Amino acid sequence: MEVSDFKTLNFSVLGQDSTLSGDFKFRGDILLGSKLSGSLTMLDEGKVIIERNSIVDAEISCHDIEIFGQFTGKINASGTLSARSSAKISGEIRANKMSIFPGAQINMEGHTEENSTKS
Repeated sequence: MEVSDFKTLNFSVLGQDSTLSGDFKFRGDILLGSKLSGSLTMLDEGKVIIERNSIVDAEISCHDIEIFGQFTGKINASGTLSARSSAKISGEIRANKMSIFPGAQINMEGHTEENSTKS
């Protein structure tokens, strides 16, 4: 997050011990410390961060996503997916780039693809 994001409140935080279900759309970075089910769509290039104690069962469409917690579902990331050492991921993943840290538990069907522009 940039300093300007704090000044303009261009971020969202869903705190620990919260449980949310439904279809969500966000702008700016989002920090998930909660249980979430449903779908999450980023309306801009904000980053999704799933914290260590989070449990997410959802379909996520975003640019970048960093996972420290537990995720089940589908991810479509136009940027980079980072699975940190504490991550537990199960599902279908589509990302431009993936970074998997040692210790991450991954059970996925997925691939990376390079975005190309034709001239």
